[in-house]
Amino acid sequence: MLLPFTLTETDLQHVMSLATRWLIALTFPLCSLASLAHGQAATPANTLSPLGMNISGLAYWSTEWPLLDEMKRGRFRWLTQCNRPMGGCDHLQAPASDWDTREQSLLDLDPNDWVRSLPAAGDALANYRAVATLLLSGNGASYPSGQYTVLYDGEGRLEYAHDAVRNNALSQPGRDVLDVKASNSGILLRITATDPKKTGNYLRNIRVIWPGGICNGDPFDYAESAEACQAWAGVYTPFTEIYDTQRFHPLLLRDLRPYRAIRFMDLLATNTNTLVEWADRPRLEHARWSGPNGAPLELALELAVKLNADPWINLPVRASDDYTIQAARLARTLLKPHQRIYVEYANEVWNDAFGAGAWVQQQAIQRWPDRSGGPSSFTRRINGYGQRTVELCALWKQEWGLERSRVVCVMGGMSANAWVSEQALQCPLWAAENGGHACAEGVDALAIAPYFGHHLGITKNAGTVAEWTTREDGGLNLLFQELAQGDVLNSPGNLALPTVNAQIARHRALADRYGLALLAYEGGQHLAGIGSAQNHSQLETLFTTANRDPRMGDLYAAYLANWRQQGGQLFVAFNSVGRYGKYGSWGAKEHQTQTGAPKHDALLRFIAANPCWWPGGARVK
Repeated sequence: MLLPFTLTETDLQHVMSLATRWLIALTFPLCSLASLAHGQAATPANTLSPLGMNISGLAYWSTEWPLLDEMKRGRFRWLTQCNRPMGGCDHLQAPASDWDTREQSLLDLDPNDWVRSLPAAGDALANYRAVATLLLSGNGASYPSGQYTVLYDGEGRLEYAHDAVRNNALSQPGRDVLDVKASNSGILLRITATDPKKTGNYLRNIRVIWPGGICNGDPFDYAESAEACQAWAGVYTPFTEIYDTQRFHPLLLRDLRPYRAIRFMDLLATNTNTLVEWADRPRLEHARWSGPNGAPLELALELAVKLNADPWINLPVRASDDYTIQAARLARTLLKPHQRIYVEYANEVWNDAFGAGAWVQQQAIQRWPDRSGGPSSFTRRINGYGQRTVELCALWKQEWGLERSRVVCVMGGMSANAWVSEQALQCPLWAAENGGHACAEGVDALAIAPYFGHHLGITKNAGTVAEWTTREDGGLNLLFQELAQGDVLNSPGNLALPTVNAQIARHRALADRYGLALLAYEGGQHLAGIGSAQNHSQLETLFTTANRDPRMGDLYAAYLANWRQQGGQLFVAFNSVGRYGKYGSWGAKEHQTQTGAPKHDALLRFIAANPCWWPGGARVK
């Protein structure tokens, strides 16, 4: 996502003159696939699609329905809890509370994060006596009511609160049935006793399975109940029978099916990911996949295979060479022979809003120390980013051997500042140590995020834009005029469509200069309050309302048409599903079952009307 960033004069002084050099065009049929796996439909839904989608991360408050086992995206840190009857609450000091005594460091956890023991009633060394996690909380009741099934191994006592009540008549050891009435509170799952016989048989492998199922064995065919399936003379299979072989909710699969590529930046928690070594990565057997290092890479690749889509993965900024090689090996093993994979190092290293940039800058300063009149710290950061991108790409290509053309190495650029993109591609500091070879020679594509509308949310424009809301239409007419033409605010550096179109054109010329494809790793509207404007309620109302207005769909149509006209190739929208609010309105849909969502509908219309237009665009058998 685009956030405020201004290059200093020092940075601009160090823009080096690029030697004009035409590279041999790569054989790079981004849309083509050699063949379809046996048994697949000859024309899968994304056969000619020119668009991809960024999928949301796993979070208990998300409005997306990604998994059949809800425990996997529950609150990552166990809440350590006490209450008066259980004891241990008398000595708490703020910010500790009954709800969370903040004693996570005292937890006795197994390698998969299951709690092996709890403090005894008289334990003076700990305040907590139970642990808990939240599920489906804070999502505006956008999940279904019904009967959820909790499966577990081991002995102990599970308790449920908020939206869930155990149905004792239907429950038995190892299997609880919960009657759930959805609200914003969600489900509180609490362990109040575990391994009571001290035999090591503690509560573990807890699974919370959604209500519903599929019809006729089709993983995309959702049925709320057996009756819904049988109404169409179908054979019903409940989720409780297939959750271990089909991890993904049918409605998620159905929504993502039209997209050629899925970018897993948020699912892999790229912006908080601190992984270095492969041995420390999240694994499928872990209790939850919602932590700061993201979901298992296996999960992302499995979803891509299920969708017949090309995965786009972001490598952790600190990933070692061995991590990179192991990730490449895993992808080569799990993907089908016709699938490509897009590989990107970190995410928006130029963006100070994310921690990756500071880390890359630190490494770059160590490599190229300060010297009088030398390049700025930011310039060194971007050179270091280009260098590491090429190094990791080389490891992937080497691991894939004769299949190396299926690995699409991506250099991330900055849409609003082509100098940043050019500096990463040229990387003169590293090129000087590498026989003069620019980083562009080691990648396949340049990718940008050509968001529009960012300028409406910056502090200096907040007052003017807020004044629009006093008009009879709530400010929508002026907002859409500004987005389409940029002639209302007359703000320097605006990101209305004409300005964004010019950014795309500049980057297309830059990509052409180096013989690269131009992709969009993210894109769409960027209506959100920035800085102090984030808490401006009038802006929030205007921006969220605009995202629900049919005119937003019209803007998307014009925006994507220009992307095509300018010669852009794969465009990956941001993002799939998410609530609207003061932090932005990023979701194509606000919740999984929404109908009549202007952005979602516009994306599907564009796919239908614009089959892949670049060479090799049609997938063939």
